[in-house]
Amino acid sequence: MGGAAQMLLARRLVIVLFVAVLFLILARVTFVSSQGVDQLQPGFSQALSAVRGAEAAGATPSEIAPLVALLNNALQLNTQASANPQNRTQIQTQVSNQLAAIQSQAGQLQSTASQQTFTNHMISYVAAGVGALVATVASAYLLSFWRRYRVRRTFQMRISKK
Repeated sequence: MGGAAQMLLARRLVIVLFVAVLFLILARVTFVSSQGVDQLQPGFSQALSAVRGAEAAGATPSEIAPLVALLNNALQLNTQASANPQNRTQIQTQVSNQLAAIQSQAGQLQSTASQQTFTNHMISYVAAGVGALVATVASAYLLSFWRRYRVRRTFQMRISKK
């Protein structure tokens, strides 16, 4: 169980680092780019925040991976908009639509992951309570068995003269 938990923690750490690097690259690209493309920075920030919120709610790396791929695609489109002034408005519209889709999917994923995390916690608490009850009953039964054994053993003793 410890190995699986460490692997899950490592995967989450990789996703968080990937999103952080993506955010730093995004900040650099939007800072260097022109005024029109800079208007998309709040959309990128909101999309990144939504993805981080989904991850914090308990979404698995395999669930977050498509959102990160969409963010990478939006970042590439943003770079194309900087390099292609003729189609800038069309590409910016695509980027903003894609960012809105990312936010929507991240919100759905966050609510699903939050519900699943809540359900897992409730199952854990109930299982812990049932386990404690079973352990209490089993220990009481074993203690009773031990006492009966000791009483029976005591009455079977012989008294010898010295």
